[in-house]
Amino acid sequence: MEIKINALVLNRNNYQWCEVFGYTSKGQPGIEIIGLGARGRAIKEKLTYLSKRRRLTFPVLRFVICVEGENLDKADVEFLELPILLAFWSMATVVPIKRLDHCFCSGRVSLEGEVSYLEISNNIWEHLESNLQKKNKEIVYLGRAGDIESERIRVIEAHNLLEETVGGFFYMDRTLAKFSI
Repeated sequence: MEIKINALVLNRNNYQWCEVFGYTSKGQPGIEIIGLGARGRAIKEKLTYLSKRRRLTFPVLRFVICVEGENLDKADVEFLELPILLAFWSMATVVPIKRLDHCFCSGRVSLEGEVSYLEISNNIWEHLESNLQKKNKEIVYLGRAGDIESERIRVIEAHNLLEETVGGFFYMDRTLAKFSI
């Protein structure tokens, strides 16, 4: 199986598009993340932990996930956790999405299952809307509803998708949440 999803990261306070793609093979079972160096190992271990904590089972396959983008060594790669997780669990048939190539997302996933999305500026939305209109295309944003209102960009809340299929995922807007002891 092969999969591809577009992702958005911050690189020195500028937005940068990346492609996350992957495939499965009958090689030595496991998961491998290529393109992020040592930081990819931390994400791999987080995926393993999240999967084991939820007692998920996978086909005995080798899962290879590659991240392609310029100067990712200086980028905020933690916002690649959500697209990598969605790609991995989609290939493992945990999340019932067969195609992600018309989707994009960006976000972190905590060990407790909290999904935090990258705040995307209005000029990025406008640029994306303009390009989609020129190409007469539509795209799916796996993010937070209310971030964008567009006829060409459909929103599916990723944390709800994960909660419905796997359980234990939630979203909390930390800027609005007030805690008291």
